Amino acid sequence: MGYTVVPILQEQPLILSEEHLALEGAEGEAWKKAMQSLHPRLLPSLKESALLSEEESEFCVAGGIFDYERGKELVIDGVELQLSHCAEHFLDFLMSAEDCLSVLAERQEMLAPLTASEEQRARLDRLTEWWQRGDRVLLLQHR
Repeated sequence: MGYTVVPILQEQPLILSEEHLALEGAEGEAWKKAMQSLHPRLLPSLKESALLSEEESEFCVAGGIFDYERGKELVIDGVELQLSHCAEHFLDFLMSAEDCLSVLAERQEMLAPLTASEEQRARLDRLTEWWQRGDRVLLLQHR
């Protein structure tokens, strides 16, 4: 199973950044779990197939909407692409960027598993940058 961490650039219409972090394999899964152990709502995951409404299922069959649009901003405008009701509720559940930064600051002693390697430190630094610029962050689960 793989995951993609992607910042939300805008809420209405929903715009997902072209920037992203890929979490693959056992190392990616371990990093995700370590991040979620800091706070259950810090980086919750949404199945990629639940992102778009049923009418857009052709993208899911084609390997997933995010894979289809990787490297480009993805605009879910409610016309061409429509957010599912499940995803709408999920986005309401996401913590604010400010709250995520507060969790990181409060749990510094728990960051060791997130910074064990240079790649992991770079990943946490990128995620922190997104939160510092005010972006909420979405974790999409693939397959």
